[in-house]
Amino acid sequence: MKSCDEESIGRLLYLTTQAMTLHAEKVLKPYGLTMEQFILLKNMPEDGTLSQNQLCEIVEKSAANVTRILDRLEKKAFVKRKQNPADRRSTLLLLTAQGRGMVEEVWSLFESFSNHLTKGISTQDQHVLMQLLYKIRGNLDTFTDNSFS
Repeated sequence: MKSCDEESIGRLLYLTTQAMTLHAEKVLKPYGLTMEQFILLKNMPEDGTLSQNQLCEIVEKSAANVTRILDRLEKKAFVKRKQNPADRRSTLLLLTAQGRGMVEEVWSLFESFSNHLTKGISTQDQHVLMQLLYKIRGNLDTFTDNSFS
């Protein structure tokens, strides 16, 4: 059995994710946002055409989790909910002007972080890394689907 000190792809992915999450939390803290809240905000169109169910699919979170996050964002006046005129059972989401401004301001900080993250890595190597990460993600999805059937 390998010790935790030995490098493996899983451990390196874990440590990298942990470091990125820590940085993101530091960036978001002065804005009173969590990473989960920011992910929802940045995936919302400004025109109010996205339903809450569609957002759940985009961010790959449960309806209960998205509802809880949206409740907090609505209290901060970043998001408004409105009934879907085409389907009374559906709720449409609207990013407020305040929410839009927040996303623009914070997103520029994340773009700068992303540029720093890939510093010294060629575009070709970045492309290869992305392909490998997609493959790992697909392997995880297949493993999870098959192991609990």
